[in-house]
Amino acid sequence: MRRAVVLWATMYGGLRIWYATGHQPSWKLPGNDLLIPLRVSVAACVVTALAVIRIRPRLLWVLAAGWLAAAGFILLDVVAGVLPGLGIPFDLLGMLSRLGAIAGAVLLGLLARQHQPTATPWPSWISTVGACLAAVGCLTRLGAQAVVGFGKTPYAGNWSFLVFESGFLLAGTLLPFLLVHRIGRAFPRWLLLLPGYAIGVGITAYFGVGLIQMVVAALQGQPVYGDVGLPDSFFWVAVPAYVVWGAGLTVAARGYQFATRRATDSVCDLQSTHG
Repeated sequence: MRRAVVLWATMYGGLRIWYATGHQPSWKLPGNDLLIPLRVSVAACVVTALAVIRIRPRLLWVLAAGWLAAAGFILLDVVAGVLPGLGIPFDLLGMLSRLGAIAGAVLLGLLARQHQPTATPWPSWISTVGACLAAVGCLTRLGAQAVVGFGKTPYAGNWSFLVFESGFLLAGTLLPFLLVHRIGRAFPRWLLLLPGYAIGVGITAYFGVGLIQMVVAALQGQPVYGDVGLPDSFFWVAVPAYVVWGAGLTVAARGYQFATRRATDSVCDLQSTHG
């Protein structure tokens, strides 16, 4: 796994250097393919390669989280691909570049897991708090939209928007509930873990970076999102709500993973004892 991480860092770092020397394509989404400057991404590849010299699981997890956050636009790629009627640009090259960053995050996570000490118990109340925060964040986001009017959403008025809103509600209410309630144990493990982690990490990364950009713009005396046609107050409520939602959902998914793994391990131990 060490070699895989170094190989990834070398190849992806080479691609980032190629982009940084004036060869990057024109991206369809605003900004670059990643949510970090090109030079920062090149430096991150170097740090990633050096991190395998002396394995420190915490550092590897931090780097993995950083690469996931940098690829936050992948959330828009998924929405644009599944619901083309929303009008969000689908950038194939950008998506492939972001998937490359996510591949690095996965490799780092696998390497960190190999060297991770025995997992400490995960109290169920932490998962419950995370699920509650996810629901509160979702409802707060809806409340902010209700104040400014649902007709002011950029993509309102077609079937794709209705499907998106339905998934929006399910990911903010039903999914957190299933991750912490015993009813959720009846589903195949991956069926809840995959959307729990994917949506949770994606929302946290995308809107976490957006929140930082908002703070920087405010400190510079610039409008937050002046070209959207909504008041800044809306974004100061909606964007932090998204961050709370994503972080809470990620925590709930981690608790579900621990709880279901513990149950599976208990069954395996019981079978091996009687075998």
